[in-house]
Amino acid sequence: MAAQQLTTVVVALTGTGLAVARAVAQAGLGPVLGIDDDQTRPGLYSRHVTCHPKLTRRKLDASLVADLAEFARTHSQPVVLVPAADDACEWLTDHADQLRPTLRISNGYTAGRAGVLLDKWAFGERCRVLGIDVPQTFLPETMDDVRAFALQVGLPCIVKPRAGHLWRNRLSGQKLLVPETLEQLLRDMEQIVGDPKAVVLQELVPGPESNLGVGAVWMGQDGAPRHVLTARKIRQFPRQFGSGSRVVTEALPEVAALSTQVLQQLDYRGLCGTEFKYDPRNGRWRLIEINPRPTLWYDLCRAAGSNLIAAHVRELAGLEPGSVAPQRQQVAWEYGLRDAVALAQAGGARAVWSALRSEGWPSTDAVMAWDDPGATLAAGAHFVGQALGHLRPGRKRKKA
Repeated sequence: MAAQQLTTVVVALTGTGLAVARAVAQAGLGPVLGIDDDQTRPGLYSRHVTCHPKLTRRKLDASLVADLAEFARTHSQPVVLVPAADDACEWLTDHADQLRPTLRISNGYTAGRAGVLLDKWAFGERCRVLGIDVPQTFLPETMDDVRAFALQVGLPCIVKPRAGHLWRNRLSGQKLLVPETLEQLLRDMEQIVGDPKAVVLQELVPGPESNLGVGAVWMGQDGAPRHVLTARKIRQFPRQFGSGSRVVTEALPEVAALSTQVLQQLDYRGLCGTEFKYDPRNGRWRLIEINPRPTLWYDLCRAAGSNLIAAHVRELAGLEPGSVAPQRQQVAWEYGLRDAVALAQAGGARAVWSALRSEGWPSTDAVMAWDDPGATLAAGAHFVGQALGHLRPGRKRKKA
């Protein structure tokens, strides 16, 4: 079977979806069909993404499941499905049984695998049962529980929604809240959260962003580890507790070993992103989270010569996946638009200029590329729209 004959369907055309499309295109694996009902997302306008008149601009619902199955039945060659956002993972996990007869999807998308990783509380509980070192977490039921956690574990702490993808608008684009005082914690719970049972309270591991080590991990469909690329987060957006805005490959043997160890313990299959933070208090790397999909910075794998996405797609299609080349070190990925804001927040225009001089240009950007003008222009417009939306008066005071 010729590799060029398969079709890859990417669900969610964010920067992560673009990473999948770029990786498949570089490997010459055939067309990438995109699905996303958000017409502002940059991947919709990428030259690497093909739009389908009946499938592309669709909501993630049961009718899409039926239409995708019909689409796959009309193709004599494999149709591989890759989710590129948390809501896409949730949708795929919910409908995996209906999709598997006709589409090639990872064995990781089950309630006991991806479903556990998507639920922050269930993930923490599962890790504790398995003896995996994660920060202390607690699921409050009342405001008295919130106060008790703050007194026992200390502040600042992290307030993390159980299902983060459902909370992005409420948190003005942030992934979580980090109250530093009891007064601020109680105010955030009252004005933003509303229901204490909707969040997880978590111990804050001290240290700078550069203490964050990440892994891009390919676990085979049989559960055996295939390859791990490791990197260090340099900056995040929003600052300290957001998504990576600059990530650089680096050999981190402990992060690589821990990544495969915990994924085998959790019985995960397929691609994922792991994140650990070095805790100076005990000298250990502690597991922060696992995303059951390619992550935003996954295009770093392609840029560093380790195309995990292409190997995974080939495996799902029933082709020989081949070996993945060792990563090149000190290769940089950026989400340039967000990274500039992160730098400016820390030190203004001088910090942006200083970083450009000392770090240079990245090898790849999350959304912008000279050879992909449609995605580049759309990315700029999307970023401006998001920024204006987050500045709307009263947004942060919205309750559940």
